[in-house]
Amino acid sequence: MRQTISITIEHIVVASNRSYEQVKEALEARLGIAGNIDELGRQLAADNASWEQVTQAIEKQLGSSGFSLFSKVDHGALLSLAGKPRRVSQYAIGNPLLAIQMVEHLPEVALYAPLRLAVYEEEEGRTFVAYDRFSSLLAQYQRAEITPIAQLVEQKLEALVAEVTGGERETDSDIRAS
Repeated sequence: MRQTISITIEHIVVASNRSYEQVKEALEARLGIAGNIDELGRQLAADNASWEQVTQAIEKQLGSSGFSLFSKVDHGALLSLAGKPRRVSQYAIGNPLLAIQMVEHLPEVALYAPLRLAVYEEEEGRTFVAYDRFSSLLAQYQRAEITPIAQLVEQKLEALVAEVTGGERETDSDIRAS
C-alpha cells in the first residue's frame, strides 16, 4: 500500500543584523555535540543502564539551547570549489529525549528529527536563518500525544533563533508558507 498526503509547511526566514560568522558562532556555542547516538545507545544497553542513566547521558550532550548538533554541512565550501563563493551552512539539530517521546507514539515522526535549519549570507552581505515550523511538519498526524512535545521543540527552536540572530521571536509576518 502506498499513501500520498499533501501538507502545508510553514517556512520561516529570520533576518539578522549580525554577520554570518557571528550567527554561526552564536548558534554553535548554544548547541551541544551529539556523539554517535547509535553507539551511545548500544553502550548503555550493554551496561544495562536505567532510563535515568540514559537520560543523564543524553542530557550531557545537550547545549544551553536544549539541542545537540548532529551534523553540519558547509554548502559554501562546495560552492566556492565550483567557482561560486557563497556562505551557507545547514545544521541538523535536535533533542533525542524529546524526539523519543514523539517517536514512541508515531515512529514516522523520526522523519523530522533531528530538525534542519540553514544559516546563509545573501550577496549583499545580510545574514538569515531559515527553517520549517516543526508543528507544521507534524500537523499531518493530528496526534494529541505528540502535539505538546512538538510545540515545546518549536518554542526552543524559536528562542534559539532569536538569540543567535539578535532579534525577537518571529511573528506571523515573518512566516512564508510554502
